[in-house]
Amino acid sequence: MHQGPQTLRTTVADRWTVTTTTGDLRGHAVNHGVAFRGVPYAEPPVGELRFRRAVPKAPWDGTFVADRPGEYCSQWRDARHGWVGSEDCLWLNVVVPRSGTTPGTGGLSDGHVNRPVVVYLHGGSNIHGSAREPLLSGEYFAAATDAVYVAVNYRVGIVGQLALGHADALDSDRYDTNTGLSDIITAVEWVRDNARVFGGDPSRITVMGESSGGAMVTALSASPRMDGLVAGFIAQSPAAAMVHSPEQARNLSNTALELFADRPDSNLLTAPHQELAWLTEKLNTASWGGSGIAGAFAPVLDDLLPRHPLEPGAPLDVPLLIGTNLDEYVLMRWNRMSRRELQGQVQGFASLVDADRGPAVLSSLYGDGRRRGEAGRFVGDALFTAPSMRLAAQHPSGRAWMYRLDLSTPSLDVSGIGATHALDLPILFGRYDAGRGPGALALGGRDRMAATTTVMQRRWRQFIHHGDPGWRPYRDDFATQIFDAGEKTVSDPVPELRDAWSHVRLTG
Repeated sequence: MHQGPQTLRTTVADRWTVTTTTGDLRGHAVNHGVAFRGVPYAEPPVGELRFRRAVPKAPWDGTFVADRPGEYCSQWRDARHGWVGSEDCLWLNVVVPRSGTTPGTGGLSDGHVNRPVVVYLHGGSNIHGSAREPLLSGEYFAAATDAVYVAVNYRVGIVGQLALGHADALDSDRYDTNTGLSDIITAVEWVRDNARVFGGDPSRITVMGESSGGAMVTALSASPRMDGLVAGFIAQSPAAAMVHSPEQARNLSNTALELFADRPDSNLLTAPHQELAWLTEKLNTASWGGSGIAGAFAPVLDDLLPRHPLEPGAPLDVPLLIGTNLDEYVLMRWNRMSRRELQGQVQGFASLVDADRGPAVLSSLYGDGRRRGEAGRFVGDALFTAPSMRLAAQHPSGRAWMYRLDLSTPSLDVSGIGATHALDLPILFGRYDAGRGPGALALGGRDRMAATTTVMQRRWRQFIHHGDPGWRPYRDDFATQIFDAGEKTVSDPVPELRDAWSHVRLTG
């Protein structure tokens, strides 16, 4: 938890101190850069601030030693770690490439460095995840792109991604909407106000995220609060339909209250934060298959997000780099349920996607989901591929670029999951020791992955610096950049899939 400034021990090797709008920060040297970790950008959302939108951090006295990430936002992590985290979890990590920095000068610029800034949003279905994951440490990505890297921790689950004020039995004035989205906006505003002390350019901020983090990116792209605040968006495998209508929020919130009614402290305002994490998991399980394509936890349409990002004309006219992996959810073939149960589940999901057209697309392109791999492919295309194509095609000025990651490795081939969801992260972040990296390389393939890292990082760098990755925009001829050791531009690589999904509603 953040307890304010910490006692300093000055050493020759650790003199990375900057003065921000909220106070002095002491960083530390890392591979290829300087890092400031666990920096609070908003007041802890506890007590009266629980279920409220983010309140910018008040300045502190003294110097904050930013030498370690903050806490996870309360959540179930995995069987090994169990329940983790805290409500005091609104913090960010800043990593500055070492080249051009000067220690002990009160800033990280020598007067010539004016780098672009990348604000990164983690994934995790808006239920799990954190900026403190080793995969997202950022030092290799910052060096490769020559950009200031900022990873943001924001509220997930019940406290951040459900508009409880829509529930029939709750006081709507006590429960703000889009608290998690407000966290990110507050963080981006902090970054804008402090970019220069890290050698960054506040007029060149790109917001980037993957999976549900990518969905937060696409939601932000339709938020008026971002107008003039950012120079570009990068959405990797975004679940762009992950937005609730007020009615969906009402139904989910009512279900949450029913699930919580028999708990020892059933008052959402006073219950321990671990209980709210428990409720997040319970609601996610209880609502699966009934919460639509948006899932149980998502931003909601309100003043921060007045229009669905998939609605034509809703996104801001800001350059967009967007794409997916070839085999996003083929990993569903390893789901433990029977093939018949999986087929039934996917057929039900197709009706939730679009009752009129979803089942027809499932039948015509995916064999009605009878094979496990095709069932997973349908879900991946519904969640990630189809929404990404639509966003790229509808961009207001056509400044949208589509990519697809096709890389596989021997172990991914043997398992049958191919270029699976989140494989892009160890590739782009240069962290083969984390995330999908170790499993992907279990039987070799490092040279192909390294070659893919080289070309993808080069293209991301070009977009971050210039707002254009260097291949044809999608609108021209549905041009898509395919990454697989090397790269190539392909016009309309899957026309039948693109055409079929163009008629599906997707917006719930």
